[in-house]
Amino acid sequence: MRLLVSLYTVSSFLFLAVTAYPGGKIIKSPPLQSDTGIKPIPDKRHPYKAPGPNDLRGPCPGLNTLANHGYLPRSGIATFEEIVTAVGEGFNMDHDLASGIAAFAMLARGNAYTNQISIGGPTDKIPALPGNIDGNVTKGLATHGRFEGDVSMTRRDAAIGDNVHLDPQLFQQLLDNVALYGNDSDVTGPKSVVSYKAMQEFKYERYLDSLANDPVLEYHFGRFVLSYGEASFTLNFFANGTDGVLSTDTLKSIFQNQTFPANWHRRGNPGTIQLIGDGVDMVLSAHPEAVPGVKINGTFVPDPTGDPCGLYKDIGVNTVPAVLVNTTGVLKKNVDFLLQSIHNLFPNCTFTLPIGAAGI
Repeated sequence: MRLLVSLYTVSSFLFLAVTAYPGGKIIKSPPLQSDTGIKPIPDKRHPYKAPGPNDLRGPCPGLNTLANHGYLPRSGIATFEEIVTAVGEGFNMDHDLASGIAAFAMLARGNAYTNQISIGGPTDKIPALPGNIDGNVTKGLATHGRFEGDVSMTRRDAAIGDNVHLDPQLFQQLLDNVALYGNDSDVTGPKSVVSYKAMQEFKYERYLDSLANDPVLEYHFGRFVLSYGEASFTLNFFANGTDGVLSTDTLKSIFQNQTFPANWHRRGNPGTIQLIGDGVDMVLSAHPEAVPGVKINGTFVPDPTGDPCGLYKDIGVNTVPAVLVNTTGVLKKNVDFLLQSIHNLFPNCTFTLPIGAAGI
């Protein structure tokens, strides 16, 4: 009987906290792009401006670059709609892919009630969720776990270094692989084009480095695919749309300076989840011995593989906090919309409510 009373009390508290909390904003899908072809980026309306001392930046060079050019708010605080529109305009990302990624980011590290997310760390400009149901602070994309994770391309694992800012040594390691395995260009010179071979070897080196040096490596299937997805995204969305070439000059511009390079054009057609998936398969194909898993007491334990819905289950079900389902009003409507946006990327998987932990 006491258990039932306790459960009723908790449920009532959550209901009152959510319904009485002011400032909720309904999240809606932004309009589809009217122009999905190649075009120069940035345009005259989006000049580069270095971020100010109070502007938020985080681990994603693509989002940082979009904010530095004003495609995203220069403050680094964005809505779901602003992220979907910005990655579509700047990189020509497919609307469904952009919506699914933005939805996961918002549910994992944003405030789905006020429709705000920091592309960097926590800020007092974004409140906690009603009733502090996911902790007393909205943590932002730079916070380790859920969205940001281990074995990134140019950031250290959180347990062994700086997981937010570009590490010059790791970036040089990427350039060294291009010098060994890259392609030649009449424009940018010999071994100046990032090839799949260069990315294959670099990503495998990063995997081996984390495997050897991170005592608490968290590389479950979802993070495993997303980390290889970073490589696929770089190859497919950072390449110049005029010739499909990703040069080391472009890498330096976006990764180091976080600005679009001169004479750069976005890709000529919207990049879809199929494009990213094919790229992941290509980068992984050279070293299939790289597998997902987690270190337990210092020993790497591989994850089970073979589930075609494994990515959906890991990010959309296991990672998103379960407490978001037990809400009402604006927050409930937004959560339902965002969960559906994730599931839209996996139409052959059974829609499942999230079971992730809160407050982490």
